[in-house]
Amino acid sequence: MATPATPLTPGGGGLAGPGEPVPVAFVGRTSTLELQDPVASLRRQVRASKAALPPGWFIAAWYWDIESGGLDLEARSQTEAYRKFADAGIPRDGGMADLLTEAASPTPRFAAVICEDIERSGRDTFNALKLEKKLARQGIPVFATDEPIVIDGVNATTVLVRRVKQGVAEWFRLQLKEKTWKGLVEHALDGWNIGPAAYGYLPDRRPHPVPVKASQGRFKTRLALDLERAPVVEQIFTWRVLDKLGMPTIAARLNADPGRYPPPRPGKPWTTQTVYAILGNPKYSGHMVYGRVRTRNGRRVAVPQDQWLWSPQPVHPAIIGMQTWQDAQAIGAEHATSRDLATPGTPAGTRFYPYRARVRCRDCRRRAGGQTYGPPGKTAHVYYQCPHNPHNPRHAAACPDHPRTVKIPETRLDQITGLFFAEHVFGPRRADLLAAQLPATDAAAAADRDTQTNALTARIRQLDTAQQAQILSLEQLSPDPADTAAAAMRARITARFAELHHDREQAQAQLDTLAADTPKATDPALLDELPLAGDVLPGLDPHLKARLFDAFDLQILWNKPGRQATVHAEITEATLRALPGILDPGQDGYDDTAADITAGEIADVEDLFESPIIAPILRERPILHDNGTPDAPKPAAALGWDRRRRPVGGARRPRTLRRCADG
Repeated sequence: MATPATPLTPGGGGLAGPGEPVPVAFVGRTSTLELQDPVASLRRQVRASKAALPPGWFIAAWYWDIESGGLDLEARSQTEAYRKFADAGIPRDGGMADLLTEAASPTPRFAAVICEDIERSGRDTFNALKLEKKLARQGIPVFATDEPIVIDGVNATTVLVRRVKQGVAEWFRLQLKEKTWKGLVEHALDGWNIGPAAYGYLPDRRPHPVPVKASQGRFKTRLALDLERAPVVEQIFTWRVLDKLGMPTIAARLNADPGRYPPPRPGKPWTTQTVYAILGNPKYSGHMVYGRVRTRNGRRVAVPQDQWLWSPQPVHPAIIGMQTWQDAQAIGAEHATSRDLATPGTPAGTRFYPYRARVRCRDCRRRAGGQTYGPPGKTAHVYYQCPHNPHNPRHAAACPDHPRTVKIPETRLDQITGLFFAEHVFGPRRADLLAAQLPATDAAAAADRDTQTNALTARIRQLDTAQQAQILSLEQLSPDPADTAAAAMRARITARFAELHHDREQAQAQLDTLAADTPKATDPALLDELPLAGDVLPGLDPHLKARLFDAFDLQILWNKPGRQATVHAEITEATLRALPGILDPGQDGYDDTAADITAGEIADVEDLFESPIIAPILRERPILHDNGTPDAPKPAAALGWDRRRRPVGGARRPRTLRRCADG
């Protein structure tokens, strides 16, 4: 409460005599709309401030806000929560920002500032003191109604009392936040839901265990299955995990049949954002999860997964398994922004790139984008170019040894990929080539996993060291807001730290996936079910070629110095179903089903599914074309079966075989 030694008059022009008028600015604040009546609180603050004014002093300006007292001074007065109470009869000339602007003017309308309690100016000691110092530079003291109003200079005792009160106010705010957080933690660990029920669940409201709150009609909520919408959630994860579809494609399929897949908001279509929220919600695993998004400095920010609060055991019915949810997150990071084959959006006449989103640079692991070179009317040369920019400081820092440019000719990719399919996938020697790559025993598989684990652990340590270096660099910068160079460097360090954090999250997710898997020798049985088709790639047009790559989830890692590529392919039961329509477009897939499927066989099909809630989808699963348009629903007896009597439309986690070869 530093006060000027000069007397108080408007504009700091001289001592006001006894009883002479002194204009004062009122500062008020109330923090919440839920736990108190802001109007009643502000009226009490006004009444207390008027009663504490010395004779002749009067309130000439009114500044109040409805916001948290823990905000930084620069973040104050940024909301419009006050508008709901603007007609309550309390004058308002602005908020904290307007107060500081008026105080810095040549002739401010007030000579002092008064508030009910010093914590009304802010519950953060640093920001409350900053406010006090800024006003003191203009010759304007700050008074509180529960402190002596001394106008003849600084008094050591009153300064001590104020500093203690400011410290207590900040302690109270932090203690309240800590206790509230701990209460919410226990609330979540006990299985109670916070916020609205997720799509696929219904709120199971139960009387509040505290009698007083129960008498007020308050309740606590658990999650119960919504039998109509839970299968939709299962289907969304099936499309994502098994078919590896992008969110726009999933949203389009859902919108194609709103009766079968009711949207979250009646009358509103499915959106990519809604699908994203469902795929990222871990509550579908049966666990209660809290703290995924938190408020920091008045902004809602996403929190890393390792800081979420998980209930130790499932506390409500699960729609999907934990492994399925984790697979969906890994596929999301892998899929990124790549477009699905069936997704519209490519303009007519635009060149189609069959290797789109399937080629990555070995040095930086970024996806290469298709580029066409050549004059119009002549043979075009197609390349896939790495987006690495050596002039970008972040790119150069991440990969200092990266080649200046990386361009991969499509003709070279066709040669390598064609050889891979001809020998390793559709060739007669494929079994021998596979046996030379796969671990022959469980012990060999465990050794492979340990090697990957050690590499990921080393990568995480490297990222931790890089993050710590960024933090140390940030601490050495000047805190002066006027230092523009420091501000620019701070922004760059923050951006780099965010990149490192994202890389660490991906590495940690891969490490967690390895830890969850039990290493076993790979079963090559799926390879025997592929036809001996030989060199099929030259006979496919670009769209069929892209469908072939999609069926095998082809991934290519390009090594520029050796002009070589490491090719990865994954064979699943979905691959077997897709191949006939690619190699022979006149076919839809394996279908040698007898018309007289018995009820016992249908029961065997249902036993393949992990949860009974998938039964409605199994019985009435639509056949979706490439454009996402469904045919009329068919009963289970009409679904296609392959030669080994497995359901074509099944949602069970498939058998998987991964192939890898260097070319």
